[in-house]
Amino acid sequence: MRHEPSASELSVPDHPLLGVLDELAHLLPAQGPISIFIHHNTLHAFEHLPFEEAVEHAAATLGREPFLAESRYRDKLASGRILAADVEALLGEQLGASGAAEVAGVASRFDLWRALVLHGIPAAAGQELSWILDETDALSRFRTDVPAGARAATLGELDDRAGEARALHRLWTACVESVRRGPEPRVDRRPGPVRHRDWLLAAHGVDTDAWFHPPLIRFLAGYLDQGLAHWSMPERHLGIHGSFLEVYRTPLAAQCGRWARALPTIVAEDHAAGRSALDSITNSLAALGVTADEWAAYLRDELLALRGWAGIVRQIEERPDRVPARDLTVTLRGYLAVRLLFERAALDEAARRLSCDPLPTLRAHLRDRVGEATPPTAIERAWPLFHVAQLCGLDASIVEQWTGETVVELEAELRVIDAVRRRRILHQAFERAVRYRMYDALSGHQTTARSHPPAFQAVFCIDEREESFRRHLEEIEPDCETLSTAGFFNVAMYHQGVTDAHPRPLCPVAIRPDHYVGEIDADVDRLTARSRQLQRRAAGFLGYNVHLGSRLAVRGAVLMTAFGWLSLIPLVLRVVFPWLSSRWSRVQETSTTPVRTRLQLDREDAEPPIGRYSGFTVREMADIVRRVLEDIGVTGRLAPLVLVVGHGSISLNNPHESAHDCGACGGGRGGPNARAFAQMANDPRVRELLAAEGLAIGASTCFVGAQRNTCDNTVTFFDEDLIPASRYELFGRARAAIEQARRGEAHERCRRFDAAPLWYPPRAALRHVEGRAADLAQPRPEYGHATNAFCIVGRRARTRGLFLDRRAFLVSYDPTRDDDGTHLARILAAVVPVVAGISLEYYFSYVDPTGYGCGTKLPHNVTSLLGVMDGAQSDLRTGLPWQMVEIHEPTRLALVVEGPRERLSRVVQGNQTIERLVRNRWMWLAHLDSGSGELWELRADGFVRYVPQHPLGVVAGHSATWYQGKRGFLPPVALGPIRSGRRGAPALSSSPPA
Repeated sequence: MRHEPSASELSVPDHPLLGVLDELAHLLPAQGPISIFIHHNTLHAFEHLPFEEAVEHAAATLGREPFLAESRYRDKLASGRILAADVEALLGEQLGASGAAEVAGVASRFDLWRALVLHGIPAAAGQELSWILDETDALSRFRTDVPAGARAATLGELDDRAGEARALHRLWTACVESVRRGPEPRVDRRPGPVRHRDWLLAAHGVDTDAWFHPPLIRFLAGYLDQGLAHWSMPERHLGIHGSFLEVYRTPLAAQCGRWARALPTIVAEDHAAGRSALDSITNSLAALGVTADEWAAYLRDELLALRGWAGIVRQIEERPDRVPARDLTVTLRGYLAVRLLFERAALDEAARRLSCDPLPTLRAHLRDRVGEATPPTAIERAWPLFHVAQLCGLDASIVEQWTGETVVELEAELRVIDAVRRRRILHQAFERAVRYRMYDALSGHQTTARSHPPAFQAVFCIDEREESFRRHLEEIEPDCETLSTAGFFNVAMYHQGVTDAHPRPLCPVAIRPDHYVGEIDADVDRLTARSRQLQRRAAGFLGYNVHLGSRLAVRGAVLMTAFGWLSLIPLVLRVVFPWLSSRWSRVQETSTTPVRTRLQLDREDAEPPIGRYSGFTVREMADIVRRVLEDIGVTGRLAPLVLVVGHGSISLNNPHESAHDCGACGGGRGGPNARAFAQMANDPRVRELLAAEGLAIGASTCFVGAQRNTCDNTVTFFDEDLIPASRYELFGRARAAIEQARRGEAHERCRRFDAAPLWYPPRAALRHVEGRAADLAQPRPEYGHATNAFCIVGRRARTRGLFLDRRAFLVSYDPTRDDDGTHLARILAAVVPVVAGISLEYYFSYVDPTGYGCGTKLPHNVTSLLGVMDGAQSDLRTGLPWQMVEIHEPTRLALVVEGPRERLSRVVQGNQTIERLVRNRWMWLAHLDSGSGELWELRADGFVRYVPQHPLGVVAGHSATWYQGKRGFLPPVALGPIRSGRRGAPALSSSPPA
């Protein structure tokens, strides 16, 4: 499948650079190809640090934001999303006994920190500060948020506008004079630039990266192309470095620009010496004057300069099975070798133009350079003291008595509680408020045991988007029991549908599948199946070439002249009437008799196109079925009909479509996994083997696989022709309930779309989401995981009847059937990496939308079928677009597990990945006692009992009674007794809100 690495890519196993590159690679984005978008912790390289320390360290290293802007948190304070009580509680925990100490005679540390966190100090310096002082009323009017007591203490009896202006002017003068009486401020020294380019940019305004990044990006896009380019890059079999040497060692390389005059010579010398990629890097570093002890710092900055492209190179190197073109030799060392050759040529030209020293000599000068920050002026130092005096109620007479030591002590305290520290505390308070409302709901919800067996069961993915669908299904059909497990249903496989050009892995990214499963035509012989396969290949080849030809000058003109008019009607429908286009596509699909297919699950001796085995043995199938049934806790109590529902997302003109798919399926759609599991569970050989081992599946129990499109709420059932006649009626009942649940879930989801009126009835809401999925111009087909905040592992009885606002990953687990914790260990090992990755990627993409996220979708162009760039040329953008995260609330995930505390602690400590995430607070962990219903949260000193702070609200009726007419996030409530409607459930309200 892969060419042998060329000599250029070969390396000595003990080469000193290998360890450096492996260590630095952790700083790169772990985002795979955009067609298999897998959510991951954006800052996975910093997981060894506590969360707050990690995000602040990463912000300094990567030039990003650790938290939201302080003004954003103040907006949340004003709206009640952050409560002053939570800020005070956090300050009490963090300051402890030191909170009572006086700071510079101004106030206690607790009171000072409280005032600064709740009210803040506006950042201003230089000309901005001068403008504020000269052009605004900052020196004549109190801050609008100054507490009334502080205002009265400062003004005394002069409570009028003139008195206020005099008092503030005197206070400002006192602050300035107190600063001038004190010693000179401390000036921090910082190291000089690491790269030559950074010094050239600062000293001369010359950006060498801007010279060679465009040709480097073009070269990478062509080399890594997965089928989008018309022409293939020549000599791709030689690896990145080898191919580059062949293409750029000719004088044509100088056509990159005047800066590239030396490039042909540098490349030809590398080629003539026969250097491998690692040897080329070593040689380039020596030519640049970079010593061995500087390798790590220098190469780190080189990789981060185009971190998106460097990251995708690393991902293809580690997981070549996740891209279609597997005949490429892709290594990070090859990329770095090419980058340094480009950089040497650009720096050589810059040194020539500026008459600088040769590069090694220039490097020696850079080692001795230490930057020194400009000391703040007296006015700049007085500005924060002026605000502290206002917030703490100090009048000018007190400030006029400050000594130099007082100012030094107060400034030292302000450096501790600086803007970043204030943002940290505000963020913690925000998370606390959100998290505790969920704890209140779980602690206060009354659970009731089911009095009779369910008519049918439906097993969904743990995805938080399924929470609302499950809730609506249970409201419509109370005799249904919904369950959930990781959406690959323990079927780790490479899957290839009958119309797929390539197989793709469907399992968590940490798993590399061994098994290949193809979809085959049923009831036909091999010759006919092969003939149909060739026909599909021919049709695909023809379609590909027509698509490719339409983008060429001559062929495109001919095709558009002859057949362009045929695309006019679909184009108009997709833009003007997207809902009608969606319905017409569905009519076309159902009106054409589809070829009946099956999954080839049985083990075959044939060599698979990928993986180790073609299909599964009966033993392997039985183990898969056993694990899922045991983990969700339904062994011995299966209903006559069990629906196994995977999910995916299908929308038009959405480059990030796979980011809406199933994370447990590695960014793929979970329908094939659900179908495979149902086929395994229905297999008589599997049932016979399980029965012999004590796990009996009744002969009357039927499993049916399905897939839900979370974008337009379409539910597709697989292999319906295999459902026994005795289950037709029950299946029809389940299908009717799901059809009604589709409308209810769409109705609830539409309240978050500004384009959908709040008065929409359920049928109109369903049409609206169908139209969004088929709309050619829709940047927000669905919001994906933008509401995630919690993960609850336990019995459905703990959450059934709770309105959780699509915020909770729900994982089925019965602690009463797991004495040794085996099931819990398997569940958490599969679930936690997936949900933590989703939570953290949404967190960082919201906190810094253009740094950790990929900005707005509007300028994005798909590149090489690997990712998106801004416009025609940029770094490969990683993270999520703003249109996917704009309604998100950036909170770390709160994981709540039902069961004994000792069992949970043992399981967490036995899994290094989970233990690290929990210990360093990348996610919160709590346990819910099965008997008492008490909730305990893990803190630094162990589990601490949570004391409920708010009573759980109760709403009589169904979900729509609570959410209809509201746009934003809603707190959890218990849905009261159902009073009317089919099978005890009311029809969804279709009237506009009052």
